Amino acid sequence: MRKLVWIINAVEVVKTIKAGKKLQCVIAWDEKLGMISIKANNPPGVKVRKDSLLSRTDYGRVTESPLFYNIYEHIPKVLGVARITNAIDRDAKDAKEAIVTNEIIDRV
Repeated sequence: MRKLVWIINAVEVVKTIKAGKKLQCVIAWDEKLGMISIKANNPPGVKVRKDSLLSRTDYGRVTESPLFYNIYEHIPKVLGVARITNAIDRDAKDAKEAIVTNEIIDRV
């Protein structure tokens, strides 16, 4: 039994495969041709917006994403509980000021 496959845009498909890229395609039975047809389907890639840095704090940073303000802190355990709580309070205050400053700048 002979099996026949029809590749639509065969040159593009072969170039993509030779380049080592992944290829999305639609495989379907074509009634007119009486064989399987392969049609390349390469949707454009999704562009992800990166977070923008608003400011740096003593132990972290404040970033802004499309939906959220993100506050990252990395405080060493060596400081002790009292200094860690003070550092968290100070960084939270700095983060609030950075967010307010950014909002004022955006509105002007």
